[in-house]
This record gives sequence, structure tokens and C-alpha cells, in this order.
Amino acid sequence: MLISQFLWSTVSAAQSVFDNSCPNDSPVSCSSSNAASCCFEAPGGILLQTQFWDYSPATGPDDLFTLHGLWPDNCDGTYEQFCDNSNTIANDGSTVESIIVDSFNDKELYDNLNNAWKDINGNDHSLWAHEWNKHGTCINTILPKCYTDYQQYQNVYNYYKILYDLFETLPTYKWLVDAGITPSNSKTYTKSQIQQTLNSKFGADVYFKCDSNNAISEIWYFHHIKGSLLQQNFIPIDSLSNSNCPSSGILFPPKKGGSGSDPNPTNPTTTTTSGPAPTGVPSSGYIKLSGKSGCLISNGKWYTSGTCATYHFSQSSDDNIAITSSKGACGVDSSNNFICASSVDSSQTKFAIENGQIGVDGNFNWCLGDSTGSGSSAQTSIYLSDGSCSSFTISVSNK
Repeated sequence: MLISQFLWSTVSAAQSVFDNSCPNDSPVSCSSSNAASCCFEAPGGILLQTQFWDYSPATGPDDLFTLHGLWPDNCDGTYEQFCDNSNTIANDGSTVESIIVDSFNDKELYDNLNNAWKDINGNDHSLWAHEWNKHGTCINTILPKCYTDYQQYQNVYNYYKILYDLFETLPTYKWLVDAGITPSNSKTYTKSQIQQTLNSKFGADVYFKCDSNNAISEIWYFHHIKGSLLQQNFIPIDSLSNSNCPSSGILFPPKKGGSGSDPNPTNPTTTTTSGPAPTGVPSSGYIKLSGKSGCLISNGKWYTSGTCATYHFSQSSDDNIAITSSKGACGVDSSNNFICASSVDSSQTKFAIENGQIGVDGNFNWCLGDSTGSGSSAQTSIYLSDGSCSSFTISVSNK
């Protein structure tokens, strides 16, 4: 199917030229049950443009919410990841400069990304590769078959170019500062101040997240898309996630050492964080089952009486969520049972949290397994649903 043709100039900085050959009446993503095609994004019909404010350690320019990614979520809020192993690039990011600069002659884009797309650990190019491999490969309207005379890595380049172009239209820092919401170690702001400012500029409800210091740390902009991603017909929609920020007392700390720092801070906020979890959940809380009493205890089993276990949540460098309890790291075993123990290797399970719900590799449905004990002392294992049981969800509950 003829969808787009990409041209570039070898005389000056390259510019993407997209042939908008999808029909003008192409359906908007999530608006119909159309099958995925080069003109209809599915199942990932919700495109999230995500930005981070990492202030300690300071990451990126002190007047910029840094770019994090462009994520295709399913219309029900779940998501797929690492969708096409044949379409990936080197995980360490060793090829991204060659793709952008050598293959597509776009040094300007490369320089812009180096300024705006930052990893909290300094592994910028590895982050870029990770975002393409995990999320970009799940965008079906930029599969190689959707191009005329496809050049190797053309879709990777287009993903990076479109990701940055969209980022440029969402200047979070400027929007906040223009409304008097400025970085400070002493001032605080209300949720409604921030929400109204961002909503008025974006045109829909914007999701923002606070860290354990009640400091703003993430912004997510949700979109539908009409036609192919290459056409960039983004349509702002209301957030599918609920902010975890308090109604008042929200901090907007200057990036440590940045020019925005107060000369005489009265309430310094310099706690080092491991990076925000992309979910809007607290750093600790209980885990409860939908439609069922009780909660999970520290070994990862469901218990209907007694004290709920406190679980801790943190983000790893590859966007996944690590979960721990007093028993140790949590994961899923070879039978897909949720388990927490000192013997568990947390790196083997890729937890994610969406809208407060906990899942693994895009699966957010769980089932009841084997039980030990009886009556109120019974402990029941839970396992990832295989579609053959009456499933439920498990969610983070604030303590």
C-alpha cells in the first residue's frame, strides 16, 4: 500500500516531506473497530507524548521539561511493547547517530535531541534506542511495508523526527512560567493551578505526576491520531490516568545548580530520586484485588484478614517498575505466579503500572491460584491470566 514517500536534501539540513496519501476521511484511532492498516493506528490508538522534570540529580537544561518518549497505548489503557524484533536497533544506542546524521543527513535533529532527550543516568542514546525498540516498533502505520522505496531505518528516523516535532508544540516549562508557576525551593502551587494552565494550552485534560516530595515530576499528553503517524494529525484527548499530586503544596523545584534556583531557599528539596515511575503511583502502598476483600501480604499471596503488606515501587533505567516487599524483590515465577522473596531476581519480570493497575508485559489481568490453609488464615496465590479463568485486576492503594 502506498502511504508515504520520504525525501531528504544532501545540501542543507534534511527535512521530512510526508506524502499524505491516506484518505482525508481516514477514521480517527479508537473511533472504530477497523483492523490495523497503514492508515489506521491499532491497537495502539492512543499516543502519549511524555516529558520529565528531573531536578535532583538535575537532568537537561534548567528551563526545559525533557523529552521522554512517544508511547502507543491501546484504547483501553493497556499497551503492547517490543512488538517487532526484526525492526529493532542496537540496545546500547550505538547506531542512532549514524541513522539520524549519516543515513538521513539531519544533524539539526540530532543536536536538538541531544539537548532535549535526556536519560537520568546519562545514557541518552541508549534511552533513544530503548524507546524505539519498546514503543516505536508497536506503531503499525510506520511499518516498512507502509513506505514507497523504503530505506533501512527510515521509520526509526521518522519516529525520532515526529517525536521531537510534537515535543516542540508542547512547551510545558514556558506554559507554566508564563502563568506564574516558576521553579522555586520555597513556593508551592495547587493542583488546580497547574491543571488549568496545562489544560488551557493543550485543549484537553493533561496528566501530571508528583514524586515522593510532592514535586511535579512528569507530564503526559494524550492524543488520538487520524490516519498514519507520518501525517502527524494528532488530536488532543483527556488523560486516561489520574494524577497522584495533592490538591495543594505542590513543589516545582529548580534543577539543582540551575539558574532558576532561589538565592535564599527556605525549603530546599534536594532528595535524590531514582527517577519517577511512569504511572502516577506513590513510592509505597498496599496491593488490593478488584472486587475482593483483603490484600496481598508480603510473600505476594492474597489474604482476607490480617495486616496488608507495604510494597515499594521504583523505576528502573529501562522504564520498568521494580516492586519489593519485606520478603525481598517481587516477580512472577515460571508458572506466572506473583511472588516476593529474597531469591527473586527482579530483573526477570517487567512490571508496569497503568492507571494504578499492575501488569506484566501488557497483561493486567490476574487469576486466583492454589491456596494453603483454610478459613480466614488461607493464603491464595495469584497468577497472570491466561484467558481461561475469571480474572480481576490488582491495584496500588495509598497507605
